[in-house]
Amino acid sequence: MGRREDAGVERSEGGVLVVVNSKSRPKRDIRLLKANYIKEFSFLGQTQEDPLDTNKCFLDLNSLQAREDSALRKAEIDAERFGIGVTAEAQNIFDALSKTLPVRWDKTVIVVMNEVRVSSPYLPESVVGGTPAANERVRKVLELERKRLQTRNTGQ
Repeated sequence: MGRREDAGVERSEGGVLVVVNSKSRPKRDIRLLKANYIKEFSFLGQTQEDPLDTNKCFLDLNSLQAREDSALRKAEIDAERFGIGVTAEAQNIFDALSKTLPVRWDKTVIVVMNEVRVSSPYLPESVVGGTPAANERVRKVLELERKRLQTRNTGQ
């Protein structure tokens, strides 16, 4: 990365647009920052040209599309981790299982390793559908998580 020579700043509601020029390459980097994240800055001087001149700005549309697609995939994956119509306790159990095992929601049922199903009230006795070893592993994690939740709730 080349040495940055000058920057232009535009303020908008709640944000700051920073345009940074580089001597080593003809491109400019444009960054959008939330103003409340900026703790301090130093003014290095005025540029000789308009840093927001659209004739000198280049947008890599393929790169932008790839970043958008990646962000959407991540948001979809994150959204699938939240159970709809389940209790906070059920979500905590799901989160605990997800730390060590592949899990997903099937409505209000937790599906572990695509074979074990854990239904409400999410007790060790609620584990069905997998091999005996898989069921035992899920039961063990459920027991430990329930103990942890109980300890946390009685400590409050």
